[in-house]
Amino acid sequence: MTDRLTTPWWALRVALGAAAFLAGLDKFFNLLADWPGYLSPLAAAVLPVSASTFMHAIGIVEMAVGALILAGYTRLGGYVASAWLVGIAVNLISTGRYFDVAVRDVAMAIAAFTLARLTEAGVGVEAERPIGVKNIIGASIAGAALLLAPGTAAAQSAHGQASKAISPAATLRQDMRTLWSDHVIWTRDYIVAAVGDQPDQQAAAVRLMKNQEDIGAAVAAYYGQPAGAKLTELLKEHISIAVDLIKAAKAGDNAAKQRADQQWHRNAEDIADFLSKANPNWPRATLVAMMNTHLSTTTDEVVARLTKNWEQDVRAFDTVYHHILVMSDALADGIVKQFPNKF
Repeated sequence: MTDRLTTPWWALRVALGAAAFLAGLDKFFNLLADWPGYLSPLAAAVLPVSASTFMHAIGIVEMAVGALILAGYTRLGGYVASAWLVGIAVNLISTGRYFDVAVRDVAMAIAAFTLARLTEAGVGVEAERPIGVKNIIGASIAGAALLLAPGTAAAQSAHGQASKAISPAATLRQDMRTLWSDHVIWTRDYIVAAVGDQPDQQAAAVRLMKNQEDIGAAVAAYYGQPAGAKLTELLKEHISIAVDLIKAAKAGDNAAKQRADQQWHRNAEDIADFLSKANPNWPRATLVAMMNTHLSTTTDEVVARLTKNWEQDVRAFDTVYHHILVMSDALADGIVKQFPNKF
């Protein structure tokens, strides 16, 4: 029986080892996908480094796990890969998106666990020794050919289509990213000006309010002018409360700061309520979580600026910016799902 299991054991070992190594390699160089976009906003909010830097570290870990499996430490590598993949699946589920990818990763976790257990049972034990650098490189190249060939063909096909015309869905996603990027960029500009008592504070505030009108107009294109006007009203309230919070924090008035923070979170829930009723693809719980993350990361930015912790200030804005892109993509994807005939 053990002999009959040797072939599937090798198949699992090579496939999982090469997949882990190559996935880590791609995460490190960020070539085939926007890997920071797969990071949960909840995780991004607590990381001491930017999402991109964190993904570099993830890439190194995954390459190490793949090398363990390929180099003959199959049982250890299999167990580590299994736990690692379950963790990735939990991260993906917490984004409120990518459920299909999470299911795939759970299936791969089961495969890695099976590989480790087969090794413990004595399957492939004779092969359970280091196979050398040349063998690792060869296995990785072979895995690359199998894993990346379909993706390369698909990428070439997509590139050919993109050269003809950008799809309406991609255009919407890019437009939404521009609008929400402006939201956090002009918010930062106002924070810098307000905390530093700079003369451009009012100009930044006016431009920031204009951004809320732009976002409302974008939504109105799909949900009508009244809906766009309502969202603009809610977003302007969101900004006005933020202004009050900054003033209170700067003055050291903790009571006023707490009141503003409570109003801010109630407004965030109002925005989530409004959007979730407009589109069933925007679950209220997901929107509330995203809005709360937006508030907490922006608060971190204000605090870092007030305390003159410049390194933390930069990291805070990196987190703010990454999160708003995740949120923007979720909103754009929801519109595409609700109005497929327009895309």
